[in-house]
Amino acid sequence: MRYDMKKLEKTAKKMLSSKRFHHTECVVKQAEKLARIYGYNTEKAMVAAWMHDICKEMKQAEQLQWLTKFGIMLDSIQRSQPKTWHGMAACGFMKFEMGISDEEILRAVRYHTTACGDMHPLDEVIYLADLTSEERDYADVGRMRKLAEEAGLGVAMREAMIFALEDLVTRGLGISQNSFDAYNHYVTTVGEDS
Repeated sequence: MRYDMKKLEKTAKKMLSSKRFHHTECVVKQAEKLARIYGYNTEKAMVAAWMHDICKEMKQAEQLQWLTKFGIMLDSIQRSQPKTWHGMAACGFMKFEMGISDEEILRAVRYHTTACGDMHPLDEVIYLADLTSEERDYADVGRMRKLAEEAGLGVAMREAMIFALEDLVTRGLGISQNSFDAYNHYVTTVGEDS
């Protein structure tokens, strides 16, 4: 299936603030770059990137409606972390509003904030593109960007999960089962210099 990138861009521009739209443009650029580096389908990567934050600025009640319509049931940790709902909600929006039903794209968007234990290449590309897009400016972003672009998806994901869980623990937040599973997977199966 061919996707209309201009339509996706237009939808994102309509639904997102200018700051969030700029972030999305940067994630699209980084997702395309990472997909090319690792030989993955650039079109799917760009579709997922355009849609990854499409529900980010919706009211929580609307996000809940979309994720419920898609069939996602939140556990107690997920329910306590509404900032992670937008990826799950986007699955419902993409499928029922945009007609996007490709399972790989839906998965990548769903897990772009929490990750999961059985990440596929597109999941990794979108997670890392979101983490390392050019407008990001957190303390270790240069190192993370270099890992994502040069060290391989697995090595970059290992470091990303260590970074993410350290941040959650430091802030005293719960860790979703998906994030915990992703952390365990990458730290037990991927060496620092794989």
